This record gives sequence, structure tokens and C-alpha cells, in this order.
Amino acid sequence: MSSKEISRGQRVLNAILGELDERRLRTRIDDRIESVLRGFIDFLEHSSDGRTPGEVFSDFVQRVYREGLGRPWTLVSAEATSLTLLENHYQGMRASGYFAAVLDATNLEMGGMTLVLTQLAEIIRTQERRECIEAVFTRHIDPTDWRLRCEIVEILLKQYRLFLPPTVLDCAPSQLVDEIPALVLSIMSSSTTVETLTTLRREKAE
Repeated sequence: MSSKEISRGQRVLNAILGELDERRLRTRIDDRIESVLRGFIDFLEHSSDGRTPGEVFSDFVQRVYREGLGRPWTLVSAEATSLTLLENHYQGMRASGYFAAVLDATNLEMGGMTLVLTQLAEIIRTQERRECIEAVFTRHIDPTDWRLRCEIVEILLKQYRLFLPPTVLDCAPSQLVDEIPALVLSIMSSSTTVETLTTLRREKAE
């Protein structure tokens, strides 16, 4: 099949899968956050400036967003964000939330600040990936375009049926138009390697 014969739904789906390529997400988000984390932990290990855990959390969050993700963040934003992220998502050794993170950061026997910052980095990574993925679908799929959404579901059910649960395969495309993100993510997170998915997409387009 030549590029001129590729349907609109296939072109949109190819674009979505391309932007959600695991290697691309790792390069754009994971690797950058990991780089800041390594550098920050190394800095802490060779310095003793007497800052409180809260101040360290804020500094780390600011560096992740500014240096890692290229966001023009202020310290005030970093303070509020670090508190919110830890309060809502941190799971400590004995408790959860912001104050649990503060306590764990001072417990050197259990990993101390390194343990907390590693989990904070993972929290940010998870959130950034989610927002990135949502943005990809928002850019490419008009929720009012029923025909396009049905076509995309038809393609998913036909081309990627091996990566979808049987309960989904029994549904009509019209029943799944609101589930395109979930279907695509199910495919992308399957045990199949990214390289295999990329090869399949390339073969379908040829």
C-alpha cells in the first residue's frame, strides 16, 4: 500500500503510535529526570548546607522541571508542587504523604533523602508521561469526529487484535470510540517489544 492510499484513520493512528514510542518517551521524559536525580543526589552526598527536607524537596522539583524538562518554574511553584506531589502520591515505609516523606528523608538507615527523591522523581515521571500521552490524543483526535474515531477502532481491532483482551474483541467499533486511549495504551504496554510494534506499523504502511 502506497502512502497515498493510507486512510486518514491509519495516518492518525500511525502518528499517535509514533509519538508514544517508548524510546521517544524515555528520551523526552525519563532520561532527563533520571539525569537530574543522579546529579542532585551526588550533590547532596558531597555537601552539607543544613537545609530542611522541605527545602531540599523544593530545590529538587525546581531542578527537575527547569533543567530536566525545560519549564520556567519559580521556587514558590516548586514548593507548592513538591508538597502536593508528596502528599498525594508518596508511599513511605510506614506511612504515606508529605510528612511521611519528611520523616523518611531523615531516616538514613532506610535510605534517607535518596529514597524519597527517587520516589519523587518517579512520581513526576509518571505524571509527565500521563500528561504527555493525554496531549497526544487531544492533538490528533477530534472528539466530535465520529467517523474518524470509529475507523481508528476498526484498525486497532484488526491490526492489533493479538495485543487486546478478548472482551474488547467482542465489541463493535462504535462501542469503543471513547476507549481509544485505553486501547492504544494496552497495545503499547503489552509484552511485545517496541521494535516489533514499529515493524508491524512499517509493514502496514508499505
